[in-house]
Amino acid sequence: MKANEIQIGDWLYYKGQFNAFPFKVESITKKKVGYHAEPNEHRIYYLRLSECKPIPLTPEILEKNGFELKEGEIGMYGVTTVPHYLCKGVPFEVFCDGDPFAIWFKEPVNIKYVHELQHALRLCGIDKTIEL
Repeated sequence: MKANEIQIGDWLYYKGQFNAFPFKVESITKKKVGYHAEPNEHRIYYLRLSECKPIPLTPEILEKNGFELKEGEIGMYGVTTVPHYLCKGVPFEVFCDGDPFAIWFKEPVNIKYVHELQHALRLCGIDKTIEL
């Protein structure tokens, strides 16, 4: 991953030599990302960006965050029967007819990772906390 691909608040996965865990980004430098080990802790711990990986977006994560699977017909320029996820207050559908998932703005935008979903929500002005 590169520093310009992530934002503060993104969920990433750290896989180091002795441990592995998901974390929420609290600060970003060119080669490191910072996180809080405890929710109300003031100290920031830093991890090498080269050891951080994106978290794959899954149906389970979507559903845990209020997205519901729909099978009906929708479409802006026609009708589709592609399974998709909807979430109240989110102005786009997450289509799941392949890998990766995709969202539609003017053109389809592939999203494969949790942080990409977070970026799409932020672009739409939605301050939604994502849970893993």
